[in-house]
Amino acid sequence: MQRKTLEFFLNINLTFNDHITYTASSSMARLGQINRVKHCFDRQTLIILINALVFTKLFYCSSVWSNTTETNFSKTQAVQNFACRIVSGAKKYDHITPLLKELKWLPIKKQLHLRKAILVFRCMNGMAPGYLAVRFVKRFSNSGRQTRSSQLLIIIIIIIIIIMNL
Repeated sequence: MQRKTLEFFLNINLTFNDHITYTASSSMARLGQINRVKHCFDRQTLIILINALVFTKLFYCSSVWSNTTETNFSKTQAVQNFACRIVSGAKKYDHITPLLKELKWLPIKKQLHLRKAILVFRCMNGMAPGYLAVRFVKRFSNSGRQTRSSQLLIIIIIIIIIIMNL
């Protein structure tokens, strides 16, 4: 059984396979449409279109699904590679890494790590919503003593047990 909430698919096993498959497929379809009319736009306009129509959808809820499988990462990376080829005018079998560097686009895995790091930074410095920021407790706030490790976080392990009536 699959459940769709706020355009985010989650199955009974709590995997993100369905969500990423759907998102990658719809993103590729959008990129195909952009590819058909790319000759009408300059490079900067193509980048804006791809960011607005594809990458916003691709990275939606990425902090939730970013611990997914390598297969799912390869699906999302294929979307980014196709977008890069559209913007740069590269052929299907051209090497993509130099083109990504030229556009200053991080590969998907690195971009997801960066997004998580930015979220943690915002939470630790009071720039994130309160419901997230309260989850990050520094050692100093518990002990009240300034030490070298007072800025470290207290790791709180929460185990959630879901009992389902089948």
